[in-house]
Amino acid sequence: MEPTTSSAENEYPIANDMIRLNFSKDSVFNTIISSADNEIIYEVSTPKEWTLNRVTSIWKMDKSLEEKVFVGEVAWKALKDRTKVRVGWQTCEWMEANDWFTDKKGISIARTFTAAQGVKYRWKNRKLRLHLTSAESPLERPSPSLAIFHTTFFNGAYLEISSSVLRDLDHILVALLIMEKFRRDDRGD
Repeated sequence: MEPTTSSAENEYPIANDMIRLNFSKDSVFNTIISSADNEIIYEVSTPKEWTLNRVTSIWKMDKSLEEKVFVGEVAWKALKDRTKVRVGWQTCEWMEANDWFTDKKGISIARTFTAAQGVKYRWKNRKLRLHLTSAESPLERPSPSLAIFHTTFFNGAYLEISSSVLRDLDHILVALLIMEKFRRDDRGD
């Protein structure tokens, strides 16, 4: 995968095969995430009652089976370091989100996680947006953004994501929802 060159608007390299996934609402609790052609569809839902221990479920539409398939859940806790996550339908055990995310450095919000095939990714903040990069890229130069999460007041949220990482989209989306919730909590949203 060849990154595009940097421009004045974007100082970081970006994968050149990005597709757009639209969020029906700018929400980490309840939204539909879909591609323009509806080949990719995820549903994020959280019961409406407000408690300190809400559980958000993530499902995807499997076109071949014509049914929803479980992707994962996030159990939000009053203290974010107690938030729990489980991802995947085979080894779906609850674990602390802070254990799933690794490589926390100081006050940085960057977090590394491992997808199903052992590939390590890192969500990090670049220019007030969450960017997904490979956690295995050399540290001497900025690694290309494999996904960029955009939140816009008028147009809703969307995710630009490289087609090269779609195989890990389940894990990437669960990690994104957690990262964005933590980021909003830190901002006081």
